[in-house]
Amino acid sequence: MVAAIAAERAPSTLVLYASAWRVFTRWCAARGLDTFPADPATVCAYLAERAEQGLSIGTINVACAAIAYEHQCAGLPDPITDAMVGRVRRGLRRLVGVAPRRRARPLIGEDIRRIVARIDPGTAAGTRDRALILVGFASALRRSELAGLTLADVEFRPGGMVLTVRRSKGDQDGEGQIVAVAAGEHTVTDPVAALLAWLAVRGTRPGSVFTRMRYPDHTTTDPIGGHTVARIIRVRAEAAGIPGEGVTGHSLRAGHATTAAMAGAPLDRIAAQTRHRDVSTLVQHYIRPIDAMANTSSWALGL
Repeated sequence: MVAAIAAERAPSTLVLYASAWRVFTRWCAARGLDTFPADPATVCAYLAERAEQGLSIGTINVACAAIAYEHQCAGLPDPITDAMVGRVRRGLRRLVGVAPRRRARPLIGEDIRRIVARIDPGTAAGTRDRALILVGFASALRRSELAGLTLADVEFRPGGMVLTVRRSKGDQDGEGQIVAVAAGEHTVTDPVAALLAWLAVRGTRPGSVFTRMRYPDHTTTDPIGGHTVARIIRVRAEAAGIPGEGVTGHSLRAGHATTAAMAGAPLDRIAAQTRHRDVSTLVQHYIRPIDAMANTSSWALGL
């Protein structure tokens, strides 16, 4: 039964749960409180303290999901379903708010051109990073999806390439999603040409498309992770003179949606590329900020 419950979640979700569970168990151990089964009053105290420490509602929700998951796997009553825990969570939502504390800074087309112009294509690391950034921006993949791409997931076609995303946040059952990427009009920013250049360095051996580097500039067969994707994007942005604050693994995906919206791309085409099921997410996060700047009446104040 435990294996069946575990298989219901994506591997990345289980890693997140395990981390949140370790934090909870350490908190309980430091106070001499039981974790199995956890008393609802213990959970309430933990959530309240974590909120006081500045955690977002999203992180608190992950903690609750992790606690619930561990109890379900152990066949124990789930304390998260307790009425008192529910009241505390609703109260924290009102007190803390549900809006993200910090959104990723979108890296728009102009930023991408600045970044790739500063990357040395004469090194293996530079060739890899240039391909990762251009493919990530053009495809609007999530950082975990970029890291998870394998050579078998890439099919080059006339005019571009097609990527198969085996599993994603919006595809927990692993049915697979197809993402098309058109060839670029400019050689320096062509994602297809950049990926072909990297594969010429990487070689044609099966496995992850984007792999780790070994000092000083040697390729390996070891896959990179989502955190490495985020670090590469941030470091390369800073090297191009773009402040690293707010630049995350989501910046390429956010930048794709923002740049496409600024260029007047239809909302349904953007949603099809980003694979957003809820179009309101696109409107709230990417379209409205653009419209707000264009339509604000503060332009008429003569300041």
